[in-house]
Amino acid sequence: MEPRLIIINSHFYHKVIITSRQNLMKNPINLSYFACMLLAAISCGCSEEDVASTPVDAAEDKATVQVVETPLTTMGTWTDIETLIKENRGKVIVVDIWSTYCAPCLKEFPRLLTLQKQHGDKLLCVSFNINYAGLPNQTVETDLPNIHKFLAKQEFQVTNIVSTETDEQVYAQLEIYSIPAILVFDKTGQRIGTVMEEAAYEKTVNPLVAQLIGAQK
Repeated sequence: MEPRLIIINSHFYHKVIITSRQNLMKNPINLSYFACMLLAAISCGCSEEDVASTPVDAAEDKATVQVVETPLTTMGTWTDIETLIKENRGKVIVVDIWSTYCAPCLKEFPRLLTLQKQHGDKLLCVSFNINYAGLPNQTVETDLPNIHKFLAKQEFQVTNIVSTETDEQVYAQLEIYSIPAILVFDKTGQRIGTVMEEAAYEKTVNPLVAQLIGAQK
């Protein structure tokens, strides 16, 4: 598998910025390191529009609290996803692995919901958020306000699980190297598709799911 470092997506870009910010005030020399890392990310193709900013403004605190109180997510690991897959044998299952720091993830996410709406109870769609990166001063709950705020804007909800394992652990377990990553499982629970491309649903996931559901009839 290629080293993760060369996959300059918004999730990596965010981690570079966060870790660098935390060290700048401690040691001015780190300013040069930060500038070099930022330049490397930009030069490798990470455009400004690919970085999704998620800080919550003070003016939005009240609305965010209301969103957090809604049970939009549960916390869990990939083992919980595997349990869902076993419990739903006989259905095609799609798992969308995403982060609020990944602009392409946010763009693709509504297509997961459209897919569920289209196929109804023949399909189970699950979202697996991997915002947690194990950074200093970050806990598994740190990003819940931003995650819930995004989900609350969607037309309806599927099963949303927020990972309590770090993004790197999930990458290693699933042998993926970028997000969004959409995993497709057939009715026996076998993983038959791992899609990590632009316009993933339109190009690959939707036709594959339609084929699998058609084969179930």
